[in-house]
Amino acid sequence: MTSSSDSGNGTSLPPAAHDRAELAATVDELETLSRFDSDGAAQQAEQSARWAAELGLTELRLRAELVGADMLRRRGNVADAGRIAQDVHRWAAENGSAHLLARSHFVLTAVFQELGDVSQALEHAVRAVDLLGEAGSPALRIDHLVRLADCLGLNGDVAARDRYAQVLRLAEEIGDVDRQLLVLNNRAYCETLAGAFDAALEYSTRLQTLAAAHGVPLDVGRLDTIGRALIGLDRLAEAEAVMLPGLSPEALGESLDGDAGADFLLTLAEVQRRLGRVSEAQLTLDECVRRCTEHGLTSIRVRARREQAELHAARGDFRAAFGEHKVYCAELMDLQSAQRDARARALQAMYETTEARRQTRRYRELSLRDPLTGLYNRRYVDEQLPRLLDRAAAPGAAVTVALLDLDHFKRVNDTYSHEVGDEVLRRVAELLQAAVPATGSAGSFAARMGGEEFLLVLVGPEPPAAAEQLDELRRAVAGHPWGDLTGTVPITLSVGATTDAHHDHPTPAHLLGAADAHLYDAKRQGRNRVVSDLTWSPVGSPVRGSSAGQ
Repeated sequence: MTSSSDSGNGTSLPPAAHDRAELAATVDELETLSRFDSDGAAQQAEQSARWAAELGLTELRLRAELVGADMLRRRGNVADAGRIAQDVHRWAAENGSAHLLARSHFVLTAVFQELGDVSQALEHAVRAVDLLGEAGSPALRIDHLVRLADCLGLNGDVAARDRYAQVLRLAEEIGDVDRQLLVLNNRAYCETLAGAFDAALEYSTRLQTLAAAHGVPLDVGRLDTIGRALIGLDRLAEAEAVMLPGLSPEALGESLDGDAGADFLLTLAEVQRRLGRVSEAQLTLDECVRRCTEHGLTSIRVRARREQAELHAARGDFRAAFGEHKVYCAELMDLQSAQRDARARALQAMYETTEARRQTRRYRELSLRDPLTGLYNRRYVDEQLPRLLDRAAAPGAAVTVALLDLDHFKRVNDTYSHEVGDEVLRRVAELLQAAVPATGSAGSFAARMGGEEFLLVLVGPEPPAAAEQLDELRRAVAGHPWGDLTGTVPITLSVGATTDAHHDHPTPAHLLGAADAHLYDAKRQGRNRVVSDLTWSPVGSPVRGSSAGQ
């Protein structure tokens, strides 16, 4: 393409830029390329946006910018993608551009999927399909319908199956193999999420057959989908055989979606472990972890911890397995909090409106909550406890810090299931939360520190009253009707507690350390008891309080 005369600002424009129809055709093509890994598409979109701006073609410029935004989102820059899509959406609404509205809804669908707000994503997906109608190209209509089907599938809506069937027929009618493969892969993936592994295998097999018929190599993402379907059916040898081609250097090259093959390697390591080839599984997992470290793939790295614990257990090293599992639980909670914080920041970057601020506050609150129990998490403790102690340093209410641990909780998981164990944790959390407002003082809170360990901070009661309140809570847990969940396995608490009143210049670390030491004593003395320094006399000799159920 040769250069034409300079425009007003000195930028050289190709002849195509002077032909509005040709520039529009370029943008049309870019919109249909954005769903796929296309070399240079992002740069083409940027160039087209610049040329359209210099020609004063605002709508074409914004369409090109939306293509760039969707590709930014695929590379992990969700905040900027959302901001661009929101700005375009606002302009389209003000200027009555149905196509731009449809396309901005399309990009916002994916943005909210990335942010974990599937209900919002679904709303945008429905609007994207309705506004596009029959006006777009067949390929564009398929893309909008697939994204709607994906949202329905992620929401667990059975209507997703009809949508996938509809859009697959459309892709077959126009002979678009790439989009047929996309639909088959996404449907198989959603079926695995629903636990419908037979259906997942059906669509995975069709995916393989279609790709082979057209000589299309399957990337590691699609091989992972197929492998997952086979794993769900316990057909492990077949899963490994299907996935092995993904070990080639070409297949494991960094994808546009940025996981660098690490997710695929994690799945393969699980297959090899379950087949009994622990050494091979370890090598595969080591490569997965290396890629996670190199590319900053925190989420996959956390899941790799769980697989490493399984590998230790498979070798019979249960101490190492337990240690790795504890690290996994801690890192998972930190990751969930960090993800919610990232969502809050992304929403704030997207738009500065009342609704955005409301959503930001909501995600900020979620980032401080444990997703299983709804209690506050360690991040909230680290933020709030120093403030409470600073406030209490002035004349005011006493602060009691209590660590609570469920006794022999592993027995529940081993005897019944982790699902039963989770329900026990939720019920205990409810009992802890019920103890908070009874203090009648602002600042008290309950938190989950990790695993089966909880924290209760009571602001207001004098230490002896707080000790009695903790023992009432211990009795409430022991006396709760657990039979429907745990049969004859009892659920009891051991508690270690201290108060800022018995420490000079107390810090969170000092109080938590003292409470932890008392908790250790409670465990050593036989469990199901409260051990604390809360009953020390301010003038007499200290007497360590201890109470236990009969």
